[in-house]
Amino acid sequence: MKRNHILFLVVLILLFSCRKEELNLNPNAITFYLVKNDFIELHGENSNDPDNDNLTYSWSSTSNKINITNGNSATAKFCMPFLITDEKFKIVLTVSDGVSQDTANVNVDIKASNKLDWGLGLNLQAAASNNKDYEWYFDQLNSGTYADVNCGPTAVTMAVKWFNQSFALNPVDARNTYRPSGGWWYTSDIINYLNDKGVYNKTITLDQIVRLREQIDLGNIAILCLDMYYIAYTYNNDYHINKFYTTSDTGWGHFIVVKGYKVVDNKTFYEVYDPYSMGQTYSDYSMKGKDRYYLDEDLDIATTLWWNYAIVVSKTSLKNMNQVDPAKIEHKSGR
Repeated sequence: MKRNHILFLVVLILLFSCRKEELNLNPNAITFYLVKNDFIELHGENSNDPDNDNLTYSWSSTSNKINITNGNSATAKFCMPFLITDEKFKIVLTVSDGVSQDTANVNVDIKASNKLDWGLGLNLQAAASNNKDYEWYFDQLNSGTYADVNCGPTAVTMAVKWFNQSFALNPVDARNTYRPSGGWWYTSDIINYLNDKGVYNKTITLDQIVRLREQIDLGNIAILCLDMYYIAYTYNNDYHINKFYTTSDTGWGHFIVVKGYKVVDNKTFYEVYDPYSMGQTYSDYSMKGKDRYYLDEDLDIATTLWWNYAIVVSKTSLKNMNQVDPAKIEHKSGR
């Protein structure tokens, strides 16, 4: 009888010890998270279960706008629709061994993470974009025989498409209209093509680069002709800042479309459509020339040393805008 009592006490002690250890799953905090394109990638610290039970991990959110992919590891992905990228979420990680569970909380700031992921910085202070909810980006790679020098025909086609959603022509049609036998397009060709298509446009000086921001705030876009040699280059394939192709020397004339800006950490980046994707894409297969961000100080130098003007395109008449007469200025070319 005495032996049975001792055995019973030993069993109780063992059960108590195991139960106590199982409660100590310790998920801790989510160590870090990344926002990549259309999903949030979460990384939690691996928990150690004393009994070596299989641990399960589940993720939940205060928002019902995202879908959660659960897994049996400390990493999970949240599908993130584009329209909610400015929101913050409280995410809960639950770790369980089938007997007990622990939880950890984290607040995810998608907006801040997205900027950091693109290389822009952390503190967004101002922003504006005159983008459209339809596709109007063109890659000059697909612009026909003279694709290598078709930045002009491609940029102007984007501008016309921005102005008129029903516009059905492409950069090849623009090239066939002006200089069909090849060669760099000139700023005068851009202006003439816009006029041909009935697009409101005016040419302004860029004596101050802030004039671009003023035009964006008015709801307009602009076409620049600049020397891309003076735009900084980035080696990070995931970043959207700076140019993604090399320019070996000065004199790299090029056309781009400016459609927005962001002020981040006291730096102003202009949001552009650069036609020179040439088939290069981000990991989500979008063109690298789309939604590219170039520093205002780089654009200032690149335009001052090449063509210190901007061709402003608007949805409304620009009669009252301070402008220059295109017939009285020197025109430059881009490839």
